[in-house]
Amino acid sequence: MIPRKTMRVAAASVAALFVFSASTPAFAESSSVARSVLLPGLGQAHDGHYTRATIFASAAIVSWVGLFATQIEYARSVEKYENEKRLYLAYGDNLQNGVVVPKSEIDATYDAMSAAYDDADHDEAWRNFFVGALVVTYAVNIVDIIISKPDSGEMEREPAVSLEWTGDGMRVVRTVHF
Repeated sequence: MIPRKTMRVAAASVAALFVFSASTPAFAESSSVARSVLLPGLGQAHDGHYTRATIFASAAIVSWVGLFATQIEYARSVEKYENEKRLYLAYGDNLQNGVVVPKSEIDATYDAMSAAYDDADHDEAWRNFFVGALVVTYAVNIVDIIISKPDSGEMEREPAVSLEWTGDGMRVVRTVHF
């Protein structure tokens, strides 16, 4: 489990890095790779690949929001489990001290504790899914920006009509793009 304080410190650090980087003049001249490391899609947008930029930025935003939301739910589930566990273990102390506790109450607490454990396990799996999605988004984003070239704005297509020389003459070829 990632403690809440750690999540807040990480979020504040990322936000401070983003604000500091965006406000410095060197940021305007930095490479596309550095921009993509800072925020997925930013380097692609800088290079003129706006569709890719939208895809990477959207994936990163969804992953970050999902991660924070599932972390909150996971922390709540763990807290609920810990409370139920504490109550269940207290029944043992009560029984040792001679306090009568109905078996149905002990069983209900055990069932609630088990359900809370299952909820925490389910929430942890979703949190880990969003962590993985974020890692994959950043990794694919970095690989994409490294292997792609800046968009020059020109279309790289063959002419619609061309001439080809054959052994005994030439022929006219019409090219159709979809």
